[in-house]
Amino acid sequence: MTYVHVNDFAKEFKTTADWLLEEAEAEFDKGDLVQASGKAWGAAEQCLEAIAKDRDWGYDTYSHLVQVADMLWEETENDDMLRLFSSAEALHTNYYETYRSEASVRRAMDDVKKYVAILAEMLPPDSRRDATVWNPSRFTERATPILNLRRK
Repeated sequence: MTYVHVNDFAKEFKTTADWLLEEAEAEFDKGDLVQASGKAWGAAEQCLEAIAKDRDWGYDTYSHLVQVADMLWEETENDDMLRLFSSAEALHTNYYETYRSEASVRRAMDDVKKYVAILAEMLPPDSRRDATVWNPSRFTERATPILNLRRK
């Protein structure tokens, strides 16, 4: 069984999110709005998954990620989080449906950058929980009941 320090996985998710944002910009600059949309959504998804793991929330379905985003919005009482996540969702949809204009994708990508920055602040810092380990085998079940998303 493999154990990973919590701060290690938080760094990994944040690094991946940063890389995806860079890749999204490169794809946008090439005019590939579909790939730009998918990679920008992926950056937000990476941060949401890291926070969900840290808090022992389900994250293995799209529905769970939406619920994680809603719980973080409720927790922070920051209405921008709801709007910024909606922009990430619009890019996720655009990856499959390809109906957004260049200007719309650009605006949504800018929103996702802001959202990722907010979420990154919610990730566990290196100084916290150093002795805590994360056991990935806890998250292998595919169907985490919705009611079990919140810690008791």
